[in-house]
Amino acid sequence: MDRHQAYSDVIRFHQHECPGVAFGLRVAEAAMDRLGLEEATGNLVLVSETDACAVDALQVLTGCTSGKRNLIHEDNGRNVFTFWGRGASSGVQVRAAAGSIVFRSEEIWALASRIEDGTATAEDEARFAAAQADRIAKLLTVPDEEILVVEDVTEEAPHTKHVARVDVCVDCGNPTSVETLHEHRGRMVCPACHLAAHGGVLPEGHGDHGHHPHSHKGKHQHGHGHQHDHKH
Repeated sequence: MDRHQAYSDVIRFHQHECPGVAFGLRVAEAAMDRLGLEEATGNLVLVSETDACAVDALQVLTGCTSGKRNLIHEDNGRNVFTFWGRGASSGVQVRAAAGSIVFRSEEIWALASRIEDGTATAEDEARFAAAQADRIAKLLTVPDEEILVVEDVTEEAPHTKHVARVDVCVDCGNPTSVETLHEHRGRMVCPACHLAAHGGVLPEGHGDHGHHPHSHKGKHQHGHGHQHDHKH
């Protein structure tokens, strides 16, 4: 991919420049190169272990998006991204190299903290902006091995969600995916109402029982018929 054009496309989507999207661009490049892809494809599946800025770059450049359900978020707080072709038995993982410029220095963290709490001087703001611009420039130019660790993975691609029918939550009245409705004392309720019914804390193991009979889990649990191919 043309890195200059790709970065422009990412900034147009993300709405501002930052080191995070520059890093995400490099992750996308490395993953697609290892998988032998030259452009975005709807046939990739991505598990992202962070919800930070890099994910916007990955959505733009790899074709993995929340709306297409081929972007799966696991909130582990790590700059770790694993890619597969749909249904593939192996893939590639790209992660940030420890101690690299992907991560803020203590000085940058201190400047950012003062800016966020309103105590920064004009000099602090200028130093922060210069430091971030320097990181962006380096993230877009340094060799992969200075900022990335790229490894093949042998586990199979995760299954992506199907578009599911909906049913009404009997507590709040909102139409809710049958994949998330739970039976609570004989009544089908959405996750929010299910949590509220237990006073804000679900008993251990209580969030994975009593599925709607039309959900994939419900059909498996109750032996109801075959799975339907739901369309948009």
